[in-house]
Amino acid sequence: MSNPKMNQSLFVRMLIALALLAGIGLGTWLLSTPSLKASSGLAPQAFISPIGNPQFSLSKTADNNAPAPGAQITYVLNYSNTQLGSQAFNVQLYDFLPAGAQLISTNPPATPYPNGVLLFTAPSVGPGTENHTVTVQVRVPEGHTQMTNHALVVADGVTPTVTSLLTNIIRPASNWLRLVKSGYTAVLTNGELVYTLQATNLGAATLSDVTVVDVMPGGLPLVSASPPPDLATLPMLRWSLGTLAPAQSKTIVITTTAPAATGVITNSAVASAFQNVVTQTLFSTQVIASGAILQVTKTGSAPVVDAGDTLVYTLRYENTGNQPATTVRLTDTLPSYVTVVAVSQPPDYQTAQQLAWNLGTLSPTGQGQIVITTTVGGAWGKVLHNVADLTGQAGSYPGHAELDTPVRLFMMYLPIIAKNG
Repeated sequence: MSNPKMNQSLFVRMLIALALLAGIGLGTWLLSTPSLKASSGLAPQAFISPIGNPQFSLSKTADNNAPAPGAQITYVLNYSNTQLGSQAFNVQLYDFLPAGAQLISTNPPATPYPNGVLLFTAPSVGPGTENHTVTVQVRVPEGHTQMTNHALVVADGVTPTVTSLLTNIIRPASNWLRLVKSGYTAVLTNGELVYTLQATNLGAATLSDVTVVDVMPGGLPLVSASPPPDLATLPMLRWSLGTLAPAQSKTIVITTTAPAATGVITNSAVASAFQNVVTQTLFSTQVIASGAILQVTKTGSAPVVDAGDTLVYTLRYENTGNQPATTVRLTDTLPSYVTVVAVSQPPDYQTAQQLAWNLGTLSPTGQGQIVITTTVGGAWGKVLHNVADLTGQAGSYPGHAELDTPVRLFMMYLPIIAKNG
């Protein structure tokens, strides 16, 4: 059987690869060599901006879907650039061997790192969409009932792509880990930038050894984080969250400072649990010098509720840009199982699950809040998912927020009757 130490080792491997999203490469390669090679040493590479908008496709298969202990199995990784005419540079492909698996060979040769991490590099991919193939042969370990393999491909300025393959295992449908990332769709140069991560167990079984890794955009500082990460090696931050009971959520808030240059920055995050649950999310932010930037946040009166409880939502909105926002509209989409009891500001539009307010013009630094009081229906063991959106005129940047509120399972307590006798 797998154990927590094996899973923790696997996730450490993922951290090693994700940390390279800041643009640090391994080895220096000639552009005339299109095939993958093994990196021969640790050396910094100059960042090369991609041509066009390359996007990676990555897949992984095995030649045996139910191998016996001690058997050999061959993994085949295929990756390509799906955008014809674009080109990515300093390409790095990582393969994370399953816990306990013995490496036999790779084609082309790879650079091995501790804990079963294999690195392949290529100077560039594109401008064509041809497929690139890597094979990895391993021996299946004894004493295991499952093998989990992850692969990651990254390049300078290109959104990373991850794929996973589970062999000889049935992943329980009840093990479902959701990772929601919210933040600013736009931010002024050198302005405050806040990211929020919420990990939620949507299944019926407890998830253990839950870990969240956030890879901040390269070069951004860590101003603060709540709770503090247990590992902070920028651009990588890691939190060990322990267990997540069914319908339980845990939230992380990260504050940083936007870069001085305009452009698009991307934040990546991955959540993992011992039960072979892996989920990832990306969040892109436009860095601008001038404009109307709308922000909305949503909080609940309690982190977890019971059916029949009163649940109060508070929406706070503001214009963090340096230009006025006009025709501002706030829309709140309530989860099922809640009923609106009262609203601090009457909405201009209302249905059972959606409310909207026309807020008019919001000047720079303008802000406000709306409080919605609800009651929770019979949603025992469910997660109440709430979404809020703040929009303005064409050219303004909208705000978006999501909030998960778990509902406890229904518990019935029977009286204990003492028997005389």
